[in-house]
Amino acid sequence: MGVTINKQKSTGDWYVWVRYKGKRTSRKIGKDRRTAVAVATEYRKRLALEQVDFSNGRAVAKEGLLFGQFFKDYLENVARHRLKYNSWMSYKNVAELYLLPSWENRKLDSITRQDVKTLLLQKQAEGLVVNNIKICISAVFAEAVERELLAVNPAHNLGRVFKTGMRKTRTHFLSKEQATALLQTAKENMPEYHDLLLTAFRTGMRLGELLALSWDSVNFDTKKIIVQRSYSHEHWDSPKSNKIRYIDMSDGLHEILLNRYHKRNTELACNSYKNKKISLVFPTKYGEPLNQNILRRGVLYSLLTKTQLPKIRVHDIRHTYASLLLQAGAPLHYVKDQMGHSSITTTVDLYGHCQPNVNREAVNRLD
Repeated sequence: MGVTINKQKSTGDWYVWVRYKGKRTSRKIGKDRRTAVAVATEYRKRLALEQVDFSNGRAVAKEGLLFGQFFKDYLENVARHRLKYNSWMSYKNVAELYLLPSWENRKLDSITRQDVKTLLLQKQAEGLVVNNIKICISAVFAEAVERELLAVNPAHNLGRVFKTGMRKTRTHFLSKEQATALLQTAKENMPEYHDLLLTAFRTGMRLGELLALSWDSVNFDTKKIIVQRSYSHEHWDSPKSNKIRYIDMSDGLHEILLNRYHKRNTELACNSYKNKKISLVFPTKYGEPLNQNILRRGVLYSLLTKTQLPKIRVHDIRHTYASLLLQAGAPLHYVKDQMGHSSITTTVDLYGHCQPNVNREAVNRLD
């Protein structure tokens, strides 16, 4: 119970939180801490006189409005326009698997912070990483607050246990020798997929980016690949975070792709991409993107078994690329740019341990 100020790390904004007899409300103040302190002082005076409006002047949820009804409206009329397709699909799946079974017929305004915590703790106890579930729940209730159907978001500031969540499944990657063995097995047994796998190991591109790679994105003069589109679940999209990035090609990859370019079918176009005429680097015989499930199960898993290597995901090839770059002495900021990470913190968290020899040499230089 009382009045506190908190700074949101992602935006730097200060908030004043008021709690009293089970009721909660908050105010966004801005970047100035002094103003937040002054507002908090004023709220303490008003709280002592019981003059705080916990409804924020907002209307309560419509009588009988159920969570399931509101979520379906949010999914089709809000999320579908705001989110990238894969994120929209993720929200849809999260709701169908975890939210609607528990809350579909609950009144929207009856779901409390404790309900949200209980659900997340239950899923966490089942071994799930709950961060994506929490993000989805928070987004839905944020929309309800925005529409003035609720006074507060019950998924906001849930506590330290959910801030970082349980760490995602451990990052796996192959050694340089294992990657070389896999590529050699591909060349001998599935030569039609060798160039794609080599590109994955030499660029760290995501699977959707590889499937969408077209010849207009390969600059043989500058030896760079432009990552500007992605393809997943039969849907074309921009790259993750809507950011175009440039990846350096190694000399070996440059030679392989240049040879492939000269042998390409110049008449083969990708008709499913409507924005402009493009020709894919790794198309089917009809010019369309390859099937991602066939690449996973029919190609990668088969090659791993044949080469007697540990089972990894397609995405772990991306991790392999980053780890091998760092082991070769590449600076972290260069790896960050190649991978397209929004922050170097992500690069450090995922791959900082991949430079043991570099770190040891730095310590020895202190002697």
